[in-house]
Amino acid sequence: MNKTTLFTSILSTTILFISSLTSCDGIIERNNEPLDAAYANFEEINEKYHSDIFEVKLFCETEVTRSSSPNPIRIFPSVNDQLIVSCDAEKNDETQGDMLYYKINSKGITEDTLHLSQNKYWPEFIDDFIIFTNDEKAYYTTWPQDGDTTTRAFKVLNEDLSWTGEKINQKIASAKKDGKYWFLKNVTRNDHYYMQFFFYQDEQWQMLWQEIPAYRSIDSSEDAGRYRDDVFWTGEQDPYLPENVTFLHFHPEEKLKYSHNIGGGSPGYSVKNWRGKAFFKTKIGDRDFNFFEPHIAVEKERFDDYKNRFYTVLEANYSALHFRPTFYISPHGFAFYSSNSQSMYLIRKK
Repeated sequence: MNKTTLFTSILSTTILFISSLTSCDGIIERNNEPLDAAYANFEEINEKYHSDIFEVKLFCETEVTRSSSPNPIRIFPSVNDQLIVSCDAEKNDETQGDMLYYKINSKGITEDTLHLSQNKYWPEFIDDFIIFTNDEKAYYTTWPQDGDTTTRAFKVLNEDLSWTGEKINQKIASAKKDGKYWFLKNVTRNDHYYMQFFFYQDEQWQMLWQEIPAYRSIDSSEDAGRYRDDVFWTGEQDPYLPENVTFLHFHPEEKLKYSHNIGGGSPGYSVKNWRGKAFFKTKIGDRDFNFFEPHIAVEKERFDDYKNRFYTVLEANYSALHFRPTFYISPHGFAFYSSNSQSMYLIRKK
């Protein structure tokens, strides 16, 4: 065998060996082009994020799965220019339904926390108050306003059901006209149906009992939940970017095969596509906040006018997961960030 033949044989064997390694890990092709220098200093969003301008800290985590609680971390505005973060605190059967609440001031600093067990009473946040109700009783605290967790009783009206229909209707009309808040709850007891009318009038929380002839569903315009406006929640299932995030660049690293599981009885399908790093920016206060995410595949198709759709692909031949980098950006110059259901980060200027 001459040297040329030997070299050709060794080269062919090497190529076959490398190809076999590539096929074993599911990688079809690799990109050897270097990353554009403009994006070399972008970082992932985690506690290792290094910046002269911003600090990134893990704010809260939850152990609940998305199947049991799709959006377990939420943010809603409260009194005193504050935000309240609610985080599902369930860890086992004994803590099922427990919630942890954080009170955040206008500087992005946690001023207070509150752990609530929801096995007996259901809490509703209404401005200065947390209202706790069940089928029998109700009480409230002023924790959102002043941090006080002292329980205060409702004034109960018509508990013995002795009021006439006219008197009940007059009281309800008066409370709706002059009271600051009101909401309804229905109660079923021994095949009898009741409506609880809760209202805040004359600086006092009150509850009026009323027996009704049949069960009646509560409309959203009559429910206590209408007083709470969630402005952010984790676990959004959407492959499109939110409006406050800009896609800058995609750096392909390896081509591989992955799948999309549609669900609902529909068959999934496979895709061959490039996976790599996706680079983004948003604005927090008056400064750009730059970041990248690894293991991203970007898809564009005719059906949605070739909009960018983003997916996390952890391994070849795995199912793709929606990637949506969501931010709640405060007008006071800090932000909360999440791209999954179970964790959320706080981003503040140094």
